Amino acid sequence: MPAKHHLGALYVVDASLCEDRDINPPIPCAVYRDITRHKDSFYGGVKYVLEGEGSFNPSDYDRDYLETIYRRLMKIPLFILETQRCIVRETCKEDLDSFFKIYSDRDVSEYVEPLMERIEEEKYTENYRDLIYEIYGHGIWTVILKETGEIIGRAGLDERADFDTPELGFLIGKKWQGQGLGYEVCSEILKWGASEGMSKIMSLADKANAPSVTLLNKLGFKESEDVKVNDEILTKYTLSLIHPECGL
Repeated sequence: MPAKHHLGALYVVDASLCEDRDINPPIPCAVYRDITRHKDSFYGGVKYVLEGEGSFNPSDYDRDYLETIYRRLMKIPLFILETQRCIVRETCKEDLDSFFKIYSDRDVSEYVEPLMERIEEEKYTENYRDLIYEIYGHGIWTVILKETGEIIGRAGLDERADFDTPELGFLIGKKWQGQGLGYEVCSEILKWGASEGMSKIMSLADKANAPSVTLLNKLGFKESEDVKVNDEILTKYTLSLIHPECGL
């Protein structure tokens, strides 16, 4: 398992101290509301409200959930999963140097959306954490090689506008291609999706992108239809996560 961060403290404040107030706490803080005593009120500046009956008892809450709240508030990327050779975690701004280097290879970036200018990409990464990771609980993540700690690419389950099915996306840097890492990582991501209750996954690919199409076929995806995305015609591939053929 990957090494754990040394985490600090999550402070939990009783609702009676901050009902209908804008407190904007400078520390990682959640509000606890005793539903037998406090009405559903406005707690300005607080992102997380815990509810229960009686006094707050930390043992009533899953530790992983409380840790997730802390990490969200402190902007620490969440660990998602690991494979035999890789670690998959949420993306943060510090990953961008590696991404720009990977994307600079035309053979890698030919069929993917280009990165923006550095400042815009940093803003996008921050917004992605708040609007995708926090709301959906998944997205495109960072892939790290265990042996060296290097960032080798990206992969995950994204939410694409105008589609109602999570989309498998993946990109492995040229240096690490041809070693089965894409299949290894994507296989575990699909298992993760199934464990989270997802029943169907799609992926969009240009048929000219032979390596991606080959990987999708190997993962069990089936060609569905051609779709227009940003004035580009792509082929939609789908996979049922509850069908025996997917082997998950």
